[in-house]
Amino acid sequence: NNMSQFPEATALLLDMDGVLAEVSKSYRAAIIATCHAYGATSITLDTVAEWKIRGGCNNDWVLSLDLIATDPNGQKGLTLDQVTETFENFYQGHNNNDNDDDATKGLC
Repeated sequence: NNMSQFPEATALLLDMDGVLAEVSKSYRAAIIATCHAYGATSITLDTVAEWKIRGGCNNDWVLSLDLIATDPNGQKGLTLDQVTETFENFYQGHNNNDNDDDATKGLC
């Protein structure tokens, strides 16, 4: 058995910076879904790309909050925690009441 020559694994590391898996599209989709959830319906892929090109937008939670604030219909007075939770629900998915029937799959 060739597997016996390898040491037993004690950890699994995942690299999500685009080297092993292309994730930029799912992150950008989560930004747009988050913005739309708070009424910022003018936000598109092009809008996100423009802001990313400007630089200083590596934190997608902060970017979502900033985009919502710039949209005339975006909900005002949101906290970063609120936007972060909504973003993560879109990106990671969520499971209500530990019931698989209520689970929502994420974008990743």
